[in-house]
Amino acid sequence: MRIEAVDIFGFGKWYDQHFDFDPQLQVFQGANEAGKSTLSAFIDGVLFGFATKKKPYAQYLPKSGHSYGGQITVVQHGQRYVVKRVAGRAGGEVTVTDAAGQQHDAAFLQQLLAPIDGPLFRQIFRFNQQDLLAIFQLQQADLSRHLLTVGAAGSQEWLGLAQKYRREAARLYKPRGRVWPLNQALSKLDELNAKLASAQATLPAYLTQQQQVDRQKAAVQTLGQQISASRAKVSALTQLQAAWPNYQAWQTVRQQIAQQPAALSPQVYQDYQALQQKRASSHAELQQLAAKLNAVTDQQQLAPAFLFYQQHQAEFDAQLAQVADVQTAVQVSAQLQQQQQDLQEESQQLQVQLGTKQAVQPLSELDFTQARNNQQQRQKLQQQIQQRQQALQQQTTQNQVLEQQVAHLEGQLQQPQRRSQRSKQQPTYLVWGIVAVIGLFLPGWLKLVTVVGLALGGWQFQRQQQAPATTDPVQQQWQQALAELDQHQAQLAALTQQQTTAQGNLTAYTAAWESLKARYGYADLSDDVILNHQHDLQRLLACQQQNQELAQRQSDATYQIQQWLAGFNFAHDWLPLAAAEPAAAIAQATNFVTAQQQQLADLRDGDQNYAYYQQQTTRVQQAIAGIDQQLHQLLAQHDLVSEHELKQRQQADQSQQQLAEREQVLATQISADLPNLQHYADLNVLTTELQTRQTELQQQQSQLDTAQRQLTTGQTQLTQLASDGSYRVLRQQVAQQEAEISTLTQRWLSYQLAAQWIEQTLSQASQQRLPAMLTLAEKYFAILTQQRYVRIKLTTTQITVVRQDKQQFAVGELSQGTAEQLYVALRLAFAQTISDVQRLPLVIDDSFVNFDAARQQQVLTLLAELSRTNQVIYFTAQTVSPQVGQVTVLTAQ
Repeated sequence: MRIEAVDIFGFGKWYDQHFDFDPQLQVFQGANEAGKSTLSAFIDGVLFGFATKKKPYAQYLPKSGHSYGGQITVVQHGQRYVVKRVAGRAGGEVTVTDAAGQQHDAAFLQQLLAPIDGPLFRQIFRFNQQDLLAIFQLQQADLSRHLLTVGAAGSQEWLGLAQKYRREAARLYKPRGRVWPLNQALSKLDELNAKLASAQATLPAYLTQQQQVDRQKAAVQTLGQQISASRAKVSALTQLQAAWPNYQAWQTVRQQIAQQPAALSPQVYQDYQALQQKRASSHAELQQLAAKLNAVTDQQQLAPAFLFYQQHQAEFDAQLAQVADVQTAVQVSAQLQQQQQDLQEESQQLQVQLGTKQAVQPLSELDFTQARNNQQQRQKLQQQIQQRQQALQQQTTQNQVLEQQVAHLEGQLQQPQRRSQRSKQQPTYLVWGIVAVIGLFLPGWLKLVTVVGLALGGWQFQRQQQAPATTDPVQQQWQQALAELDQHQAQLAALTQQQTTAQGNLTAYTAAWESLKARYGYADLSDDVILNHQHDLQRLLACQQQNQELAQRQSDATYQIQQWLAGFNFAHDWLPLAAAEPAAAIAQATNFVTAQQQQLADLRDGDQNYAYYQQQTTRVQQAIAGIDQQLHQLLAQHDLVSEHELKQRQQADQSQQQLAEREQVLATQISADLPNLQHYADLNVLTTELQTRQTELQQQQSQLDTAQRQLTTGQTQLTQLASDGSYRVLRQQVAQQEAEISTLTQRWLSYQLAAQWIEQTLSQASQQRLPAMLTLAEKYFAILTQQRYVRIKLTTTQITVVRQDKQQFAVGELSQGTAEQLYVALRLAFAQTISDVQRLPLVIDDSFVNFDAARQQQVLTLLAELSRTNQVIYFTAQTVSPQVGQVTVLTAQ
């Protein structure tokens, strides 16, 4: 889009003002308060809406009482439009007038500018000195992030939201903090865990029971995973079973389509109809000639048979020309009948021997090998199942005995503690204490008894400290029995799983065998016949196939004879051949035609007019014969013999089209399940596998119920082993503390991840156009810096520039002027890159006040180059040479 002219009715300081714009580079030059920013805001307001009362200082209401608004003349896609906006609700009332004078509403303007709206226009195509100054109020990391997201719409608002999320996360947790909620919660959890460990160490036999509970938990988890996988498989198989009727219908339709011949072209039916019409016309002419012949021979007494013959001479001649072929067909039919009888007798003998009446296809070499292997595998699996069943019974009995033993030992452990064996074997400290006290009351040297008592007491104490600790033998027996029970239960579970797998494999092999029999039609055959009489099955099939071939040849010969006899149906009153034998019929027809031909020759010799009419009649009859030949050839080209078959073929083509439509509908319905459905030969195989999977699922569910009951029992026993209630209280406190930490952690992670997602999304939004944008940005940056900087490197976290001498600088290391040039290069490059979506004028308002004279000249050079593709509107307080473009000087009023 390019702006041609601006007409201001009243906007800020401007009223009744007209400006013409250069289609490439338009420069508005003026001092401060000359109205440059007002004119820039007017362009923005007319295109995207005036500011509302929420921003009163951005409305630019005229002070002189003139009407508020104005219009802009623009050119878009070669069409000229006048966009007019005046005071009104929601940014003003807007109308768009095209070159034909037709007016459009605001929706048309949005469509004309789409996909650019006001915020996008200000972020991409319009910027000023405030945008350049704002980037230097950021920290170094924020500055790089800001530049990296230059190409994302609304990046500043999103970056502000990301920073808000990071502040919220910092209020919850800091790595070295102590007063933050998550830090305090983690400290408290450490204290509770220490108390819990101390309480746990005081529980007798706790660790042993804890290990058992852990094993039971692992078993429950494993079974849960197996059940999830089995449920998914059962669900998938159930879905396939539900889709099977449509799949079977689809297969049937495909088979019907495959059995149908290729559809005939509509041109075939049109050509046949045209020949029929031509034949009818020739028949009409033949009737006229017959009337003339009758008139010539009216005075002669001609036999009715001869009159009939002369009307159908061509037909009689055509039939008589086929006599030799028909005689050959009669001989071939007799030979084929004898061969059929011999094959029928051999087939009957094979059927009695094999015990079947239906010939079936013999097994292929691959299927025969698989059938042998299938039989061996089924026999092997049956033996394994019987052996494992016996092992399962023995293992179950052993488990029951061990469970009773464990229960008995647990009962003994719950009885009052017996006097320890150590107290029976070692003297107590009380005895030696009494000896020492008695020695104090003895006279003289007898007081040595006190020393002896104390010495023996110390010696006893030292021995006890050095002696290894002993445990209760009943508890040792209980732990050993419990470990042995766990081992037997694991073995029982393994045997059960092996038995289930073997039964599933046997079911699968049996289903495969039944599928093979169903596929070859062996349902009535014994396994012995299938595996040991393949040669006889092959011979029976060959006999029946040969018999079918002979029957087909016999049918062809019979059909040829019948067709020849049917060719005389037009003369059935004169030649009644229907009940005659083929040989007799041939002789009768030959004699009749020969007699009539002789009489016709006599008439031709005696009357010239008759000969003429007869000649014309012959010509027409030959024409009809030629048409009949064309009709016959047309039918023969498409394997047809009569008009009736052609009509049937036409009806079949219509039915085939309906079948194709039906096949397409069914294929759409089963498209998602079709690859999996094709893995199954029939519904029985699918149903068998589904039943097997359901059985496995039931067994796994039963095992899970048992394991969960055992786990519950173990956990109850573990709780009972605690010395008092402090352990349960600490466990509850730890669980509550972990829940609180989980809640705080989720909040902290949600804030952190949200901030990361926003920054990554903005970066990716820029990087979608990054290659093209980066190429232009490097080019523009080199122009602005007079080729001092030749390359820009962008990553997701950092931006660096490369000087001509290969030295690299981060953004924070650049001077303010160079950083502004980098920002300008990126902004202009992105605006140029986005032009493939919408090409709008670049509006630059006093954006280079910090540039020196050389840099100002480089900016003008760059703007002149950009104006070749995008119109550039540049507002500046600097003096600009008119050579760069159209310069309009604005003066302060």
